Amino acid sequence: MSAQPQTARAGRSLKASTVVIGLSFAIVAMVTACALLAPPILGYSSDLNMGEALQPPGSPHWFGTDNLGRDIFVRTLSGARTSLMVGLGVSLLTLLAGGLIGLVAGYVRLADTVLMRIMDGLMAIPGVLLAVALASLLGGGLLTVMIAISVPEIPRTARLMRGVVLSLREMLYIDAAIAIGSSTPRILLRHILPNATEALVVQATFVCASAILAEAILSFIGVGISPDLPSWGNVMAGGRQFFRVAPWIIAFPGLFLSLLVIAINVLGDALRERIDPRLSGRRA
Repeated sequence: MSAQPQTARAGRSLKASTVVIGLSFAIVAMVTACALLAPPILGYSSDLNMGEALQPPGSPHWFGTDNLGRDIFVRTLSGARTSLMVGLGVSLLTLLAGGLIGLVAGYVRLADTVLMRIMDGLMAIPGVLLAVALASLLGGGLLTVMIAISVPEIPRTARLMRGVVLSLREMLYIDAAIAIGSSTPRILLRHILPNATEALVVQATFVCASAILAEAILSFIGVGISPDLPSWGNVMAGGRQFFRVAPWIIAFPGLFLSLLVIAINVLGDALRERIDPRLSGRRA
């Protein structure tokens, strides 16, 4: 096979990949703008108007109304703030806790034995079930939902961080730092952690997408955020009884949720390939 068709195919693949990444970035930027601007401008559409209940999409309700007459367009845009807050909050909590556990476990052998067995125990429980149990125990609220979703994600991040630290621990500059008498905290914070941040940043994108989806699941089954604060999960939960006559109540927030989760995952994959070029070479 000649090199020219392979080069052309590689060029088309790169162009398609660039378009997909650009589209994903635009979706994330659009949802972020909605999260920042929609609540101050449009409010949360919490006022009840039974005279306009279950109106189909059209003017003046672009996405229709729910069974209580609330505007689905406003609630969908306002729900973006809650969903993004959960995604970013869970990412931060997971990186701090999981990163610290993995950092210590990967460098201190005695701690590795204890901490990783605890992480293995948590990973043996299905993530959604563990999040549902924790959310039920802790009660509703934004912070408690973040904690409930973070706990199942921490072991995965800890194991990732541990693997990175185990490889970095064998580097010559670590041996040199030990030889000159550097303390363990100094080695961890100055030499190992900065070289492990790239893997954590990539992991944060996947955790964020997973957390947004988990929050929608918890809210949809009634153990997540209070219905007073719109999120995509509880907006869809309010329309499940009326799906046959008013499918738009679930369709529009579900579409926003799907697009955002896919876009974040695409950007995470692109970031991972940029950090590790061997992945893109392997795919080609």
